[in-house]
Amino acid sequence: MKLRRPYIDRLVAFLFGMLLLGGAASVAYTTVTEDLGWFGLLYCWAVVLFGLAIGGPLVRHAVMPFRVDIDAQGWSVRTPKLNRYVRWDEVATVLLADAPATARRGITAAPRLLLVPAAGVSLGVPLSEESAVGGQAAVELFQLSEVDYGEELLLRDLAALAGYRFHNLCRQLTLPAGAIPLRRFPDEPDHARLTRWLDWRKALLFAGWYLLVLVPSLLFIGLATQRNELLGGIVLVASVAGIAAAFKIWRVFGGCRNLVDGAAMINGTDLVTGVDTPTHPTSLHSGTVDILRPGSVKGCGKAWLLTQPGHKGRPTVDLLLSDPRTGRLRSREDLRALEAVLRVSPYERDRAAGQQLQELAMHAPEALPTTPSPKAVPASAYVIALWHAVKGVGRAVVLFGVVGTVAIGGGWADENSAVVGPALILTAAGLFGVWILYALYRTWGLLDALLTIAARAIRGAR
Repeated sequence: MKLRRPYIDRLVAFLFGMLLLGGAASVAYTTVTEDLGWFGLLYCWAVVLFGLAIGGPLVRHAVMPFRVDIDAQGWSVRTPKLNRYVRWDEVATVLLADAPATARRGITAAPRLLLVPAAGVSLGVPLSEESAVGGQAAVELFQLSEVDYGEELLLRDLAALAGYRFHNLCRQLTLPAGAIPLRRFPDEPDHARLTRWLDWRKALLFAGWYLLVLVPSLLFIGLATQRNELLGGIVLVASVAGIAAAFKIWRVFGGCRNLVDGAAMINGTDLVTGVDTPTHPTSLHSGTVDILRPGSVKGCGKAWLLTQPGHKGRPTVDLLLSDPRTGRLRSREDLRALEAVLRVSPYERDRAAGQQLQELAMHAPEALPTTPSPKAVPASAYVIALWHAVKGVGRAVVLFGVVGTVAIGGGWADENSAVVGPALILTAAGLFGVWILYALYRTWGLLDALLTIAARAIRGAR
């Protein structure tokens, strides 16, 4: 086994890092040659520190050596965390595990490979991780997203080389025994049509929020400030509350997209959504399961929904039972698998939900035959990834218009105000800082997609 870091990722990281470091050097030179005043100096040095803090680690990440060779004799490891040769008799356990849970839900990392040395063996580095097998101290070698190696092939080759030492405790790569995976819903081409429909709906909501909420609010603030400073402050506070309320509506209509892109399976009496990332399972024997008709939950269109009570009794959607765009039901096999679990629940409410699913299954289509996915990634997947990256950059461009609108409104109000105008200008400055991070993230994704397609074309030409 020869594990290497994808050179495309390293190139993208190097280019971004050098871009940030070059920008920081340019801004630092400007502070020396120009008279910017104390506010300008403070702002410029904040930009310099940001460029050094982000660009430096990116360049270091790109140029640091990364090589892991595994054969029947042992491990030849040269990574930032470990740099030495390790024989097999010096290894107690090779563990593939999920990343540690993060403080915020929805933020997950790729599975990671841990190495536990044998008793009395020192690897020469701190063993900062704890193995789930026996609680032994371990060192994390890398995350699977860092290496250019297929996950299935990695599992097979590691199991063959490590033998009894290898333990796969990664939920992302292993279905529990007896688990029933639900089919992707909706499948292509309906999935692509639904995604476009959701994108258009969010675009219209954003346009309505911008034209009917943000712009009028800034106009009212400016007009009120011209008449009276106190009145302008009152309108500013009221406008902030209105903009926040409108943002909640945006979030409501965005939740359906997460349900469309997520996978699901039935594990015993639990429904596990987001199989590709660690999540908390939802019990189907809780006495709280409901099947809601289309229109019962805002933002989910024509979809039948499997829900449970959430915050303040509001339904939390766990699974789409039909297409939000067309109302087309899931496959009969999926609905019957869910009904079979709910039917034997000790709670009447769950059994009633199962009865509803049984009625829906009578009108649901049969599942289409599936074929094993090829090992090679199809060319269409690269095009889709590029399209998503382009859309991300487009969102960044549109959001810059929001920042500019707030800044223009602050400049207009600043002519007649000592408080309201500066408050808007400071708000625009904060939004601009957040926008820079978002724009860098989206631009990074676009470059990564372009370089991936270029690398694929070069490999195909050889």
